[in-house]
Amino acid sequence: MIQELVRGEGLPLDLGYGPLIESAFNPNAVSRAKAKGVWQFMAATALEHGLKRDWYVDERSDPEKATCAAANYLRAHVRAFSGDWRLA
Repeated sequence: MIQELVRGEGLPLDLGYGPLIESAFNPNAVSRAKAKGVWQFMAATALEHGLKRDWYVDERSDPEKATCAAANYLRAHVRAFSGDWRLA
């Protein structure tokens, strides 16, 4: 599912393995710094990229929504680094 979303977003397919490194694809993974989900989003970054987080729901744990947010996040970084995906 992550590979399909990454491909659909037009990102390099290698980025689909980011969650393996970040969380071992565990949607309930939480770091000591309170980053959560397969992409290990911090709360503020998640909100900036369209993920909802309140007392009832935390979309950082939704792999599909978090992958779309990660695509937005990575696209913003690649623009900041003049199109260099390695730096992003």
